[in-house]
Amino acid sequence: MSAPIRVLLVDDRAIARTGIRAVLDEDRGIEVVGEAPDIASAVAKARHLQPHLLLAGALSQAVDPVELVDELHVRCGERTPGVLFMANEADTCVRRAFQAGVQGIVLSRVTPGQLLSAVHVVAAGYRIFFDERVLPARDDDSVTQLTSCHDGSTADTTGISLLTRREKEVFRLLAQGLSNTEISTELVLSENTVKSHVQRLLEKLNLRNRVHAVIHAYRTGLVSPPCPDLGPQQDDFPYGSRVGASA
Repeated sequence: MSAPIRVLLVDDRAIARTGIRAVLDEDRGIEVVGEAPDIASAVAKARHLQPHLLLAGALSQAVDPVELVDELHVRCGERTPGVLFMANEADTCVRRAFQAGVQGIVLSRVTPGQLLSAVHVVAAGYRIFFDERVLPARDDDSVTQLTSCHDGSTADTTGISLLTRREKEVFRLLAQGLSNTEISTELVLSENTVKSHVQRLLEKLNLRNRVHAVIHAYRTGLVSPPCPDLGPQQDDFPYGSRVGASA
């Protein structure tokens, strides 16, 4: 089993940190290594705890994502962790945050499953912007809820053609963080049927688990539509390897 993703929570509201931590603790592939109420303590703990990712709360009055990224680069250098920012729908700093080097932004209304998927995808080397206002139509293959800002031009599409239309539908919803129960409700299928579809698509694509399925969905372009113009993107990531990059 691979080492878990080490996450540092940053929010000045203790109750918010507790709620988010409860969600992350449900995923054995994620380890919350610490909490911080402000930028100064977040940077100090990042240097000491060396997390892979900082998850900053949307409503925190003490955390500006641009300032957070700048301070991390100054104090942590090559060991700078990634930053996943939970933004408000009307937040004006989203574009600035991406330009500053924030790896991912999700709206504060994401479901627990979607948040977990975002953590895994960002930790895998993708830059993402989650905007649930781009909810896809049932038969639309061009738009998804989780928009990957990874360049899909080198995406490996191996295996996708092996999936049936229903398996692609299940795959797409799985990649958006939905549980089997939620997928069964969305597609009006029994939960056992959904489980069978998930098992078959994992076998067809030679994937070990749901986390690898989420990452593979972005690599293949199944859920990677064009990104909005959010400014220049970084080509290097401070932790691990960039998934999907050519060898």
